[in-house]
Amino acid sequence: MNKIYGVICTTAMLYCTPGETFLERQLSEFTEVQKEAVMEVEQADSWQLVWQEEFESNEIEMETWNVLDDAFGFGNRKQHYKPKNVEVSNGALKITTKRERSEGMPYTSGAVTTKGKAVFQQGKLEVRAKMPSGKGLLPAIWLWTNSGNTYPEIDIVEILGQEPGQAWSTIHYEVGGLYSKTYSYADLQDLTADFHTYGIEWEKDSLTFLIDGNPVYTTAAYVPDEEMYLFINTAVGGDWVGEPDGTVEFPKELLVDWIRYYKK
Repeated sequence: MNKIYGVICTTAMLYCTPGETFLERQLSEFTEVQKEAVMEVEQADSWQLVWQEEFESNEIEMETWNVLDDAFGFGNRKQHYKPKNVEVSNGALKITTKRERSEGMPYTSGAVTTKGKAVFQQGKLEVRAKMPSGKGLLPAIWLWTNSGNTYPEIDIVEILGQEPGQAWSTIHYEVGGLYSKTYSYADLQDLTADFHTYGIEWEKDSLTFLIDGNPVYTTAAYVPDEEMYLFINTAVGGDWVGEPDGTVEFPKELLVDWIRYYKK
């Protein structure tokens, strides 16, 4: 015990500054080591921006986007996606939905994808958008497999226009030829009243859905491990959302402020 005490005293005399005890100095040095370790962990765990779309030009960038021209009736929906319903202005992508007949459909709307131009596979993807409300409207931000198959599909957010406080998050998948899905919804305030940031943190073994940076749903039931492309649209009518009624005042707009994709 005396030998140990002697070593401590010697060390203290060599390294302690006036008015500083050996214990205080050791604690200070340990704290600095802790700070450096924490900084290294934070840096290793931080997200790095690798792709973005800020919609700063006055027209949609065709190098990045496909604008659909399609009377897409899946799910008994009632819209014709028309290129003229998609534009970029005032720093935002604008998708307009109208009550007008076209290609046998009673409504027109807009849809864009990054198929063949930008794909995503794991990482953090965020889209800042202002969604439209109204019975029978179904705005969505989602990812679809780049393989050409029907699934998987990740619905980052879907909002039923008559329930503007509910944000649906879903993964659609197929295993052994059988279709299934895992989903949840967040019950929040009216999401259509302002811009919100919708996103996912896509890890190898988990998928976390985010709204304004806050986790609303995490699942590990099925997590895709393949390239997927982004799809943004407003659908109208159909089996799930139902049909618009006389309370809906057209036109309606879905606005996208920016899109950002991060990797670790």
